[in-house]
Formats: sequence, C-alpha cells, structure tokens
Amino acid sequence: MEDQVPIIMENVFECTLEMINKDFSEFPEHRVEFFNLLRAINLHCFPGMSKFLDEVSYYANATPALLKLDNRQFKFVIDSCLWASKHDNRDVETAGLNMCLELINNIAEKTDVQTSNAFFNQFFITILQDVFFVLTDQDHKAGFKTQSMLLMKMFYYVGPADGSAPKIQGPIYQPDQAQPGTGNKEFLAQFVSTTLQNAFANLTP
Repeated sequence: MEDQVPIIMENVFECTLEMINKDFSEFPEHRVEFFNLLRAINLHCFPGMSKFLDEVSYYANATPALLKLDNRQFKFVIDSCLWASKHDNRDVETAGLNMCLELINNIAEKTDVQTSNAFFNQFFITILQDVFFVLTDQDHKAGFKTQSMLLMKMFYYVGPADGSAPKIQGPIYQPDQAQPGTGNKEFLAQFVSTTLQNAFANLTP
C-alpha cells in the first residue's frame, strides 16, 4: 500500500482536516476515522507517509533517499495527532495519543541520526508541552497510561537509564532556549521543572 498512500492522502487529508478543525464535535464519524487512517498509515506504511510529504523536501539534505518532508504538511500531521489527544471523544483521543507515540518511535528507530535530530529539534518541545497539557487536564484522565508512556519514551530517547547512547543526539531546544552546548538531559530536566512550577503554585524547587 505504500505507493498508494500519497494518492489517498492528497485526496482526503487537507479537505477532511478543514471539515473538523473548527471544533471538537462536528462530523464525529469522519473525525474518528480520519485519525484512525493517519494512525494506520503511520504504523504500517511509514515510508508511504514520507512519500506523501514530498513537495519541498524539508529534510532532503539530510536523507534524500529516506524521508523528504514538506515542513508545512508534516507539521499538519503532528498538529493533527496532538489536537486529537485533546478531544473529549475517547476514540479520537486514544488514536491521537497512540499515533504520536508510534510516530516518535518510528522517527527514533527507523530513520537515520540526521533525520531524527532534525525532527526532534523542531517538534520535541511542542509535543512535550501538549502531553503535559492533557496529562494535567482532569477531562483526559482516561488517557493517562498512554500519556505516561509517551513521556517515558521521550525521556528515554534523551537520556536512557540503561546507559546506552541516546537516540536523540542533536539539541532538542532552539538557540533562544538554552546556551549552545547545553546537554539535552540537563535542558529537559530544567524545562520540565520550570514548566511544572509555573503551572502549579504549590510546587517548590
């Protein structure tokens, strides 16, 4: 199916997203199946997803043979799964969280170092912030197990507890977020600490 994925996506992706991105409730059947489709493509046809996202070749210099991603289109995919995780519809929420988890695993495990570093440099903090958003929202308690698994994987890829080399070797932060040369593990610990202290006044350093 990988060769058919670009055609499928070109015909259903943006037009369906335009239908459902106004709120969290209209077109419930389209909504559920849209995220199920994205998840299935990500899980079973990952190279096909990369072919769909092949207009501007955002990562072309890093991995021309493997992933040639249009930044705008790929950001739509990331935004879609993060947006899905904020739905009250449990099926949509579950599909979004699982897709995000599977996408992170695919990027970290099935792409080369340059592509992985480029992806996580752009999207790591965005994903982390949205996971904390739903994790601390009482309306999304049902997703706690997958939310926790997602956080665990993100922390693992930055600083494995087993002593192995981290999957993410490039910086996960932008130049204005930390001093050049700051380690990812150090940055992540400080970022999480600051984020939680700002969100919850009862926490202390």
